[in-house]
Amino acid sequence: MLSEIFQPVLDQMRSVTHKSMGIVNNTSVLVSYVGEPIGEDEAYAMISSSTANGRPYVVGGYSCVAIGTRNIMEFVVYIKGTDPEDQKNCALLAISIANLQLHCADRYDKASYLKNVLLGNVLPGDINLRSGELQLDMDIPRVVYIVQIPGNETGVIQLLQNMFPEQDFIINIDNKNIVVIKALPSMDSADFITKTAHSIVDTINSELLLTVYVGIGTPVKSINDIAHSYSEARLAIEIGRVFDANKYILSYGELGIGRLIYQLPSRLCELFLDEIFQKEGLEVLDEETLQTIDKFFENNLNVSETSRQLFVHRNTLVYRLDKIERLTGLDLRKFDDAVVFKVAALVRKYLLTNPSKF
Repeated sequence: MLSEIFQPVLDQMRSVTHKSMGIVNNTSVLVSYVGEPIGEDEAYAMISSSTANGRPYVVGGYSCVAIGTRNIMEFVVYIKGTDPEDQKNCALLAISIANLQLHCADRYDKASYLKNVLLGNVLPGDINLRSGELQLDMDIPRVVYIVQIPGNETGVIQLLQNMFPEQDFIINIDNKNIVVIKALPSMDSADFITKTAHSIVDTINSELLLTVYVGIGTPVKSINDIAHSYSEARLAIEIGRVFDANKYILSYGELGIGRLIYQLPSRLCELFLDEIFQKEGLEVLDEETLQTIDKFFENNLNVSETSRQLFVHRNTLVYRLDKIERLTGLDLRKFDDAVVFKVAALVRKYLLTNPSKF
């Protein structure tokens, strides 16, 4: 616990100064102290009156110093007394506690802890206990985004930290993947989740001129489930970039049939294509024909609307569809054949990624 980490430093400092002192977190909770404890009103006043990190200030009869990381105040260290010597001792105590934070980050740093939760390195039974120690609100809705960047871009992390408030967390997983754990107003926040994803993509593109992909998991009610949302966001990018290469925002809930195909053995997919295209495979279709097929599907197999959007005569489109039927044996004007072709096209995309599944 935090009190166990900080207490030895306070005990040693008291043996020298013989003063009452302690540490208050940013929610006005007294984390650790020696001597006389302060009250709730005094703790709140210390937090409310905090100044820039490292600079002593006085509240009531106490000298105080605020400390934290990333320009976010996390604790206030205090010593009873307001004369210059008390302020000096308080500053020294703050330096000791700040260094302790730095060297014991994995034990109490919220971002480090949440990273271990995402990666499955925290036992389920320990999550409630550790979250309580770190004053993390367990039961508010959250969603996990994965921002996939071209390479090791430290500017992206700084930009994301500026975009999101303190109750959200930015976690650097590796040199290409950054996680955003975003607090939600409610579980039913689909529009809010999508708008946030667009904001991430647009801001990074405009500020840093980088193209990024954002994977979105499903909302969860508790910290216990954020690893599940993280796995979904990771799959959203992994699967989405196979089947929707032109999309930069990829949501697990919108993967559709691609999610099913991605779980199939590659050998089974190859047999499926061999059975479907008994005449010729998709390789015989030129780029113009493939674009015609995509537009035909976009317009729900409507010949008239497709020909209008392609700026071709209706008879020209019918000729192209007849050509596709001759080459593949599938008449895309028939719903059943159209479904088979669509699935086969997705399976082919999947196989082109060279999956190592048997």
